Amino acid sequence: KETTVLKEASMTGISLHSGAKVRLTVKPAAAGSGYQFRRMDLADQPTIPAFLEKVKQVERATTLAEGSVKVSTVEHLLSALRGLEIDNALIELDANEPPIGDGSAAPFLEMLAQAGRKELEANRAVFEIREPVYVTTPDGGYMAALPHDGFKVSCTNANHTHHHTQFLSLEIGPENYAKEIGRARTFVFYEEVEPLLAKGLIKGGSLENAIVIRGESVMSKEPLRYPEEFVRHKILDIIGDLALFPIPIRGHILAAKTSHGLNLLFAKALYKAYRAYQSSLMPVENIPVGERAMDTNDVMKILPHRYPFLMVDRILRFEGETKAVGIKLVTINEPYFQGHFPGHPIMPGVMQIEAM
Repeated sequence: KETTVLKEASMTGISLHSGAKVRLTVKPAAAGSGYQFRRMDLADQPTIPAFLEKVKQVERATTLAEGSVKVSTVEHLLSALRGLEIDNALIELDANEPPIGDGSAAPFLEMLAQAGRKELEANRAVFEIREPVYVTTPDGGYMAALPHDGFKVSCTNANHTHHHTQFLSLEIGPENYAKEIGRARTFVFYEEVEPLLAKGLIKGGSLENAIVIRGESVMSKEPLRYPEEFVRHKILDIIGDLALFPIPIRGHILAAKTSHGLNLLFAKALYKAYRAYQSSLMPVENIPVGERAMDTNDVMKILPHRYPFLMVDRILRFEGETKAVGIKLVTINEPYFQGHFPGHPIMPGVMQIEAM
């Protein structure tokens, strides 16, 4: 089932790039609404949906825009929501960025723990990766998705300094996201700080909310939280940026030398594959609802198989989008009854599975 927060919860803090004080509140939302950002500080309190097509900028953070209205640095909050499998939420804030907190998703996880989670009536759709999807960048970055029963990320963090190269492969779900990923903090290279300040960015940045890397040295208010904290934060960002994909993904994500730009390029490639898959499905309006039956001729209009591989003879009814009740007619004249166990006809298990 789809989920949302049980009740509203709030937090306050300083935003990373603008340095502004901000109050953020998360509220329950209806099924199918996804994540919606509402700017409470602007006239008419405009709302921006967290969709791929709303991404306008990816330099050092992911920025959404609707006309002239923007919300920046959304990836840590979205990562926490998707990591906890909260599918729908209304996010109200009185500035153009969420609070940066300590540079990780931990402050958002604390807020969401206060908000709780509840199931909604709608079934939760998932995009299951069936064929490989991949993208590459000229600097050697790549991301790929492979079929996998679950959600797994294998990521290599590499950079121009060749220091602190890290790799981590992890199965991720709501039961381990907070412990394994959510506490990993953002980081920046020392030589990048001055150029970022010159661009008007990281005005709220400090050693309290970021790790600064200088050569082999690490500057931080506290020790590293994980031996591989940098690659764990890269995975945190991947999850946050992929939360802009319309539904959760089931598959194995492989990534190296990632950035917000690469994450969004990959999300668009996934969306293209998702749309192609949707177009290959039979239109929903052609599927009977309730007790209306489909006979063999109706079945053959949908399935490409023919005898002896047509394993469904009749559909009695459909129950929603995930269940159907059908009939496979089996008689003693079936060829496989003649040789497997003479005198004791048994339908081979592989044929039973094929019919199902």
